[in-house]
Parts: sequence; C-alpha cells; structure tokens
Amino acid sequence: MTDFTNKAHQGASPLARVTRWWRSQNTARQKQLMGRGGLTAACFGMVVVGMPILSDVNSDRQIAEEFRDRSIQLASAADAGETVRADQRASALLQHEWLRTVEYSLERNPENALDRFASMERDRAAISSLTEIEVPRRVDAENMLAQTQCLATAIYYEARSERTSGQLGVAEVIMNRVKDHRYPNTVCDVVYQGATRTTGCQFTFTCDGALNRKPYGSRWDKAQTIAAHVVMGLNEKKTGGATHYHATYVNPVWNSGLIKTEKIGVHIFYRFPRGSEWSVATARQNRRLAQRRTGMRAIAPAAAGAESKTKVLTTVATETDLNSASLSALKTAAPASGAGTQ
Repeated sequence: MTDFTNKAHQGASPLARVTRWWRSQNTARQKQLMGRGGLTAACFGMVVVGMPILSDVNSDRQIAEEFRDRSIQLASAADAGETVRADQRASALLQHEWLRTVEYSLERNPENALDRFASMERDRAAISSLTEIEVPRRVDAENMLAQTQCLATAIYYEARSERTSGQLGVAEVIMNRVKDHRYPNTVCDVVYQGATRTTGCQFTFTCDGALNRKPYGSRWDKAQTIAAHVVMGLNEKKTGGATHYHATYVNPVWNSGLIKTEKIGVHIFYRFPRGSEWSVATARQNRRLAQRRTGMRAIAPAAAGAESKTKVLTTVATETDLNSASLSALKTAAPASGAGTQ
C-alpha cells in the first residue's frame, strides 16, 4: 500500500503535490505560512516600486552635488585675481572693496565661500560702495537680472515637473535661440515672442493663461537657480544645438522638417537642418503635409457645400505654398513647444 501511495505521489503534477502538502498542514500552520507569503509579496512589491524612485532621487542628488561643485569651483577661481590685484598697474576696479571682501572670505574658509554668512559679507561690501559703481554697469546688472527672471519663468512653466536635466534642456533651447539669427537677441524677447498674438506664441505658457498663476514654492526657487546657472554659462550642452522641443505625447507637424537631436525626460529636442540635411528634411516635410492633406479630404463631409470645399482647398493650397516657398520660414514660425505647460 505504501509503495502504491509513493508511486501515485511521484506521478502527480506539481500543483497536486503542493495542494496535498497544503492540506496536510494544520490551520495554525496555514495561517503562519500565509502571513509569511503576504509579507514576502509586500516586500517584493515595495522593492519593485521603490527602486525607480530611489534611482531618480539618487540621480537628482548627484546632479545637485555636481552643480554645487561647479559653483564652488567658480567661487574659488576668484582667488586667482590676487596676483593681478597686487600689480601696481592694476585698475581701480580690481582694488574694489567688494572684490577684496570676496578674496578675504575665500582665504578664510574656501569651503564655505557660498554660505549665507559669506554672501552677507559680500552684499554688505557691495551696498556700502554702491555709489562707486558706474551707472552703465548697474544697468547691465539690472538687465541681466531681468533676462534671468524671464529664463526662470520659462523653465518653471514649461518644465517644473521635470528633473534637473530636463529643465536644463529647456533653458538651453532658449539660449540657443538667442544666439540664432532667426530669433530675437535677448532671453525675454525669445520667451515672449508672439505672446501678444492670438495664435503663434513660441512658448504656450505665454498665451494660454498660465501666467495668471504666479510661480511659487521650491520649484520656483529651483527654476531661478537653474536660470542663473545657465545665464552664467556653467551648464554642459546636452541638446545638440536644439532650437525646438515638444512633449513625447504629441507629434506636431513642424517636427518633420527638423533634425531630432536628443530626448530628455518627457521632451524631444530638434535643431534646424544643415547642408545636405535640408533636402532630406524637405522631402520628409512634403510627405507629412501630403498625409495631412489626405486626412483633411477624408474627414470632409460627402455632401459638403461649395463653401466648405472652398475652405478645405484654400487651406491645402496655403500649406503647399508655404512648403514650396521656404521650409526655413515655416520652421521659424514653429513654436519651441507644442505641448503646453507642465
């Protein structure tokens, strides 16, 4: 009988064996095993959910540390001016009290050159000698502050929910546009280009009512810090010279005439074609516009009147004329982001 039972047990499926083993346990043992199994599953679930979060936190922390290291390097570099200021032929500007205060704080404690106490000493020296600052320099400083605020506003409304790398990418696009002859020459003019028109704004937050909600909180503080970082030219280029971007969940028609350079976070970045790339971009744009025209014909009602048909044909003709006349002009009119605020 025992041999028969063992043979039957050996021939049973794994599920049957587990079921038989489970039934052989008493109620207390079953409860204990169920508790352990539930705890194990919960721990596994926490690990699966928590690992991406921990990875993002560690990444942001690493970026913040790198940002601080670069800032400290910038502050430490001020100490290199000591030799110049010791030169008898040095200008009066290099003997300024503010510069001497910065140098003193660096010599006293280089590691804390950026803390609030060192900043307070430098601000106090600058305020006490404010009458010695030339008026044009003050105008330049005020203009730089205004440009930085415009950049911070764009970062906040376009990418405040993005990681630091994504926010730096948006800021880089704006600075690339400032350098590009096809766009205005200042940050504020680039950001608010077309904002006064009903349509055609380059950054959606400038014309969709988002500015009615003032920026605030830690995200606004971070946007201002990143803007200052980029305006001072301390950022490493990550977008490959991009002048356009859009969110990954949209596919605007203008991107077919540009060259994709990078994807950072939820944004895809593009630049203008160069050299032989224009022919490829033109062909791709033609195909995209043809597909769009085909779609417009498909949705036109079969029994539409002459007026409706005229409107459709006029729209198609306008798009064709734009494409044939100048692909560059079409791209210049394209917004930097067609995704809305974040």
